[in-house]
Amino acid sequence: MEVYLAKGALLSVTGKFESAIDNVKTALALVPDSPDAHLNLGLIYEHRNSPGDLERSIDEYSTAANLRDQFISAVFNRGNAYQKLGLWDQAIKDYQLVIHWDEKFAPAYTNLGLVFYKQAKHEQAIHSFESAIKLDPTHAQTYSNLGVVLYDMKRLLESLAAYANAIQFKPDYFEAFSNQGNVYKELRQFEAALQSYDQAIELKKDYFEAYVNRGVVYFELNRLDEALGDYDKAIQLNPDYPTAYSNLANVFKERGNLVQALGSIKKAVQLRFNHLVNESLDRTVLAQKPMEVQEASSVLLELHSLLGQNNIPFFLAYGTLLGIYRDAELLPHDKDLDVGLDWNCSRDELIRVLSQSGRYWIDPKSANPQTYHFNFGVVEKRRGISIDFFFFKPDGAYLLSGFHHLPNPLLWRFNKFELKDIKYKNQVFKIPAHPETYLIDIYGPNWHVPDPYFDSLVSGYNLTEESKPLSLIYAYSRLFDYLMEQNWKKAYGYCVQIKTYKESINSIDELMEFLEFRLSVDQSKGTRDQ
Repeated sequence: MEVYLAKGALLSVTGKFESAIDNVKTALALVPDSPDAHLNLGLIYEHRNSPGDLERSIDEYSTAANLRDQFISAVFNRGNAYQKLGLWDQAIKDYQLVIHWDEKFAPAYTNLGLVFYKQAKHEQAIHSFESAIKLDPTHAQTYSNLGVVLYDMKRLLESLAAYANAIQFKPDYFEAFSNQGNVYKELRQFEAALQSYDQAIELKKDYFEAYVNRGVVYFELNRLDEALGDYDKAIQLNPDYPTAYSNLANVFKERGNLVQALGSIKKAVQLRFNHLVNESLDRTVLAQKPMEVQEASSVLLELHSLLGQNNIPFFLAYGTLLGIYRDAELLPHDKDLDVGLDWNCSRDELIRVLSQSGRYWIDPKSANPQTYHFNFGVVEKRRGISIDFFFFKPDGAYLLSGFHHLPNPLLWRFNKFELKDIKYKNQVFKIPAHPETYLIDIYGPNWHVPDPYFDSLVSGYNLTEESKPLSLIYAYSRLFDYLMEQNWKKAYGYCVQIKTYKESINSIDELMEFLEFRLSVDQSKGTRDQ
């Protein structure tokens, strides 16, 4: 029997699965109750991974486990098969059973951590990975997995340390180099990020994810030709990678090639939709958190003090005005702070003051003197809160405000207004003298009714007609982001907004039906609202 098992294992390694299965079945004919034969057959099915093979492997592992007490290999591998099928609770039970039998079996802790991560149980994942590292302090993959979880939790310096350990114990670990680049990118240490991605690509020439990630850094640095080259290379390596098309759309949009941008972002949405329909979800993705209201409030107060000291007047605008005027507080679902300035405000002086304070990272694209006529953005370094500065341009009886874009800026048209005072956190801020008129202009007559799905970039009542083509690109882009986050409610809301443009991807209705199904599934499971 052992000869047939050994031959079956060798044939499986060389990809000759049918012959491998025949040999193991011959062994089972000789010894029907052999746990090792059932284990080997399960391994071959799992390795072959044809339709139904993972279920077959689970049956074989279960048979093997029933034939031998505390058969760790059978139960551990059954947990792996459950994990591949997305049956995470069953996988957890098997890994925990293995640990109960052998508390020093490090791979069970590692794989248990992976399942916890897939369920977005980050603290439990970290505990499992750290337990595995105590047992096997040189296992590079466990350090890398730990780095991924810490990155998701925005514990960036700890994540960097984990990747450094992974690379120390496996110097050719290209995934760890790429993930290290992601952390540097988040920290806006762009040169260090580029070096990490370069190393990852040097180790694996066809690593399309690293090309996409490096392209993002090139885009942030306004090195658009290099970004375009990396996205094209990624698509050449993997034509079905939706993120590459989404990022490619950003380059086209930045250059004013709106037709190409729209085509590319539609392609990204369609590919992501196809993946969601045809593949099981590989993990639970927590929606990106909006800014913390108290943190954002502190940033706004500090900005108020800094600009006041330097005699740079500003007023509250957009969502920041809406929250403070309507609710006496910043909006809990907002993503940034919005402030307005007079058109004649010195952009250079404002940037000088912000730069010299040392508190803000200034987007090199938006702070280009050729582009920041209408808007530029900064990020408060310590808390990571974004601030958009909007300059309001007189236009007859109106004021224009928006974002610089080629070939035309994206603009909202407001009725002209003067300013008045409002108190917030015991400080005096300026706001439009008739705030309700301002808010009706952009949010419509129901501005006083909270609507977390309203996006002024897509559905603003006062968007200029010339802005609509660009606005549609933003709608698809944000739809894509929410599909990637698996935030079905937000994605559905963007589908509704896109339909008002009287056009669709191959079928926006099919996507909406899918999202309705996902929402109903989550509701039946009692999934927490995202």
